[in-house]
Amino acid sequence: MSDEVKIPLPRSLQEIVGALLFASESPLTQQELRNAVRAVEAEEGENKEIMDVYKSCTSKEISEALRGLEKALKVAGIGYELVCTGGTYRMQTIPSTGRYVRAMLKLDRPSRLGRASLETLAIIAYRQPITKGEIEEIRGVDVSANIKTLVDLQLIRLVGKSELPGHPFLYGTTPIFLEHFGLSSLQELNKLDPTLQRSNPRLKAESYKKVEKKTELEKAAAEAAEAAETKVEEQKVEGEVQVEGEEVKEDTELELGLETSTTDESNNESEDDDDFFIDDTPDEFDEEDEEDEDEELEDDDGAVDDDDADGV
Repeated sequence: MSDEVKIPLPRSLQEIVGALLFASESPLTQQELRNAVRAVEAEEGENKEIMDVYKSCTSKEISEALRGLEKALKVAGIGYELVCTGGTYRMQTIPSTGRYVRAMLKLDRPSRLGRASLETLAIIAYRQPITKGEIEEIRGVDVSANIKTLVDLQLIRLVGKSELPGHPFLYGTTPIFLEHFGLSSLQELNKLDPTLQRSNPRLKAESYKKVEKKTELEKAAAEAAEAAETKVEEQKVEGEVQVEGEEVKEDTELELGLETSTTDESNNESEDDDDFFIDDTPDEFDEEDEEDEDEELEDDDGAVDDDDADGV
């Protein structure tokens, strides 16, 4: 049997958690830490009972280990600390040592945000999710350039679309925002300034829904009013058409009556005209006819007499 040196087991869960965070390239959640601890199996010759204790760790035990590690680092004062940002944990240097770290790594001084960008970021942080129009309503100026700067720095991002008319984009902060300002969650914003209380995203989403429902009700009411108005207009038009039809009918009957009466009068006038030419001949014409007849008779008598004379 070879004299192989055995590596001792960790003394506590806190040591394991600290080592995992120190070695990780990215922040880890409590669940990721727990999965990493439970994934290790006991090797031959190791104390299986101790390994089983680590393997059966709970989320509460992981949380206690993180709190213990945070206190230990603060007490030790070794230049870095445990930070929780957005539900994830990581080791990072304390702010007071930042200039020395940048000098060693030859990093440029980080760019600072202007006052306008900071004001816009603060509004988004406290009022998210929020639209560009709402930000401009609060600030009273155009914020397009500020929003573009914050998006480029990955401090804010699009989180959805509003149910308001036009469906404008909604903006919210990113995990980098929490990391940059050293916040474990957005709830800590209320601690920074008690006069500025962060809006509740769930309640704000409900307000959007209420606005949407109100808009739908108004739309339905407007449609109902429009339908009623249209119906009234149709009834009015039908009434006018009916009245016009009756008027036309009366006018037609009146015209037909006038034509009938005119026809009767014309017929009567025709009959009267016939009677006029037959019965109403002027007397002067009758006298002339009688005189002509008398003259003719006299001529005839004279002619007969002459003939008789000649014959005799």
